[in-house]
Amino acid sequence: GCAVMRILRLKKNLEFKRVYKQGRSVANRFAVMYILHNGTPHRKAGFSVSKKIGGAVQRNRLKRLFREVYRLNQESLIKGIDIVFIARQAAKEVSFQELIKAFHDLFKKARIISGR
Repeated sequence: GCAVMRILRLKKNLEFKRVYKQGRSVANRFAVMYILHNGTPHRKAGFSVSKKIGGAVQRNRLKRLFREVYRLNQESLIKGIDIVFIARQAAKEVSFQELIKAFHDLFKKARIISGR
């Protein structure tokens, strides 16, 4: 593929809702992750940071951080899933390194790390 791995994004509210409703979730201090098999060869991700977590600047920073950590790790995941990440309050203080660990922990819990 190209040098920069694009992230396929979940965009529509409906897509998010489906993942919440039908997906299963795993969580840790920093995030809740919902996973739903989507019956396609693709992996799509959505990111959600609630208004409760802070102002727009902080929310955007968190979303950027989440997206980046996911982007760096998506290749190690199985295909055919929709994933939604929901930031938790504790994520405000999280460092990049910690978030990488936290994501890995969630992927392990959810058993979506590819066997290859």
